[in-house]
Amino acid sequence: MEDFRFKVNLGGMIEILSDHLYSSPDVYIRELLQNGADAITGKKKILGEGAEGAITLEITEGERLVFTDTGQGLTEEEIHQFLAIIGESSKRELGQKELRTDYIGRFGIGLLSCFMVSDEICMVTKSCRSEDAPVLEWRGKPDGTYTIRRLQQDGQSTECAGIQQGGQGAEDAFFLESSGTKVILTAKESMEDYFTRETIERLLAYYGLLLPFPISICQNGESKQINPTYLPWEGRKTNKKELLLFGQMLFGEQFFDCVTFQSGEGNVSGVAYILNYTVLPSAKPCHRIYLKHMMLTEKGDNLIPDWAVFTKCIVHATDLRPTASREGFYVDDTLEAARETIEDSLIQYIDTLAEEEPERFARFFQIHHLTLMSLALATPKLFVRLIDYFEFETTRGTMTGYDLRMGTDPLVYAPTREKYKQLSQLFFSQGQLLINVSYVHALDLLVQLGRVFEKKVSPVEEWEIEDLMQDLSPDDQDEGFDFLAMADRILKKRDCRAELKYFSPAQQPTFYLIDEQALLSRQIAASRAKADSMFFQMLDAFAADIPDDTAATLYFNYHNPIIKKMVEIKDEATLKIFVEILYVQALQIGGFPLHNNEMGMLNSNILALMERGLSNG
Repeated sequence: MEDFRFKVNLGGMIEILSDHLYSSPDVYIRELLQNGADAITGKKKILGEGAEGAITLEITEGERLVFTDTGQGLTEEEIHQFLAIIGESSKRELGQKELRTDYIGRFGIGLLSCFMVSDEICMVTKSCRSEDAPVLEWRGKPDGTYTIRRLQQDGQSTECAGIQQGGQGAEDAFFLESSGTKVILTAKESMEDYFTRETIERLLAYYGLLLPFPISICQNGESKQINPTYLPWEGRKTNKKELLLFGQMLFGEQFFDCVTFQSGEGNVSGVAYILNYTVLPSAKPCHRIYLKHMMLTEKGDNLIPDWAVFTKCIVHATDLRPTASREGFYVDDTLEAARETIEDSLIQYIDTLAEEEPERFARFFQIHHLTLMSLALATPKLFVRLIDYFEFETTRGTMTGYDLRMGTDPLVYAPTREKYKQLSQLFFSQGQLLINVSYVHALDLLVQLGRVFEKKVSPVEEWEIEDLMQDLSPDDQDEGFDFLAMADRILKKRDCRAELKYFSPAQQPTFYLIDEQALLSRQIAASRAKADSMFFQMLDAFAADIPDDTAATLYFNYHNPIIKKMVEIKDEATLKIFVEILYVQALQIGGFPLHNNEMGMLNSNILALMERGLSNG
């Protein structure tokens, strides 16, 4: 059986790189930096740690870029092996451990990204493996052809026998005196913007800010170093002020504070900057995450805790595994361990801030309380620390978690905003505690508070509401008997029954109470009144599922002088006017939207009263 070899269409590969693997042509600078960084690392492997390295970029504005590294360079054999075979890695001979620790690139295809911005890649290289190594020029084109030739110091060149596979052009001016590599790129049409000083400097700072050797940009005889060559939070005594200034320079904004972290797993370290403004819990912050000193991604997925949206982090990792596009990490046990370290560092920061700097913590809490709610619910240790600061709306005003857990009252809550609005006046007038848990996380926090501090927490029940009312005396029951019977008949078509009670405050004539099923029925009726005919059948089907015995109750307050006067009315038609007006008023006090027929009923009853008043006058 004969073996065959795959053939790679280089043009197709470049299209894949452009359209699918890389997010934009910006990455050509990243790939050049990665190759240069690996070349400098390789030189140190060969010559020892004393071997120095640097990267320089020379710009001809909008036209050409010359990228130079003083790394190990390539021999003629290595050029054939690593630049002519797609997918081959120049680090292949190294053990896996060395590869992950010292080298950035792993896929051997990074140089091809330059074809996104240039129609030809010219590389001049000299190996550090021997002092008399030749200077070699390699030229590659997107159609898969390439040439190699040797350059001589006097500008003369000699062909490398059997090497030429495409066109040839000389750029002997880029001759190398010592080991290293130059990559010369000329902007192709429509890619001139990627060869400007502004763009290249921005990309160098973005991708290579943390590289441990100098990166300089040169133009018109002037040179500027881009990076500090050290990690600002490691290896030297750095105070918080310096770190905050570094964060301001990096992200372009001032921060509330910063937290350093370091994980042995994955060899991860960095700084979490605390935002000075409120963000939504669903926000996706931009981070700066570097792998082996090179910018990898702005996304903190799987590495930065999801709840840490109040931070912008700068992270440096050595031993985490990058994805093929080098724009993220593989999820594995090492990544999980690093994530836990970052999470623990942030939790410890919050705990320490609350313990040692209560005034600053109060300000921090005020800014980020929504996010901290999620954190408290997910972290039992922090829940105990944070719950005292969360605020709840109650019938006794705004109360903190500390107020609730230290009080003696049972923690009774209204599960919805409508229910709270409906009941709050009654509970307030009786001096009873009712908590509104309709806000984000409020119910979960309250339930957790009860569980942790052994407090009774329960939703308000109808029997608890009626406990706030008193039954009438026998004499008053007799006086109100006929009134109650007529009020029941009047309210029946509203799916409502009448009750006569004593309750506070005396100035409140009625109180409207509706259970969840009756409320749903009311909402369906309101929707049906507004819906097109095509939705009637669907709404009717919903209504059919609601039990027939659901009803609301309108309580009449016998302490109220209006109700006492109404009890004296014996004419049901006259009483109907007042009962229906008070019914609509009770709906409004309870925060229920009025249906069209209810507003019409209110208007007609007011007109009836006006006409009676005018006729009597």
